[in-house]
Amino acid sequence: MTELNPNETMLASLDRVMRLLRRGHSTNSRGGRSVYRILALIQKHEGISTRELAELLDMRPSSLNEKLGDLERDELIMRTRYENDQRIFMVQLQAKGIEQLEAIKQERAAFHTSVAGILSEEEAIELSKLATKLSDGLEELTQLEPKGQRHGHWR
Repeated sequence: MTELNPNETMLASLDRVMRLLRRGHSTNSRGGRSVYRILALIQKHEGISTRELAELLDMRPSSLNEKLGDLERDELIMRTRYENDQRIFMVQLQAKGIEQLEAIKQERAAFHTSVAGILSEEEAIELSKLATKLSDGLEELTQLEPKGQRHGHWR
């Protein structure tokens, strides 16, 4: 078996950390991170159009509308036609959606508190600096990719 070089080891470690973080957040039965992101953005931008929401989430409108249909069936959101342009749908949280978002926020806060004890404050600051440096560098790399390709995948 070949040994990994330092960069491969670092990327493998980061991949493991991200999988574990996602797993920690998805322990609830509330639909995971995507539901949280959608509900949080709708709360922040009350009455947002589905097109604007898709742009903020970097999702295809068709994929978002499928997810919004599920949330609407669960009575978490409500979509209504924009009165000035019937082609546009506006999205709002319903009471059940607000309750679910608050429950998810509490779960996330508890998870973040438990994670905070793993690193010292100094270690957390240093890791944050390194992660920012890495993400900035990766962002530059992805801007160099051919148009229509993102993160190694064609859109």
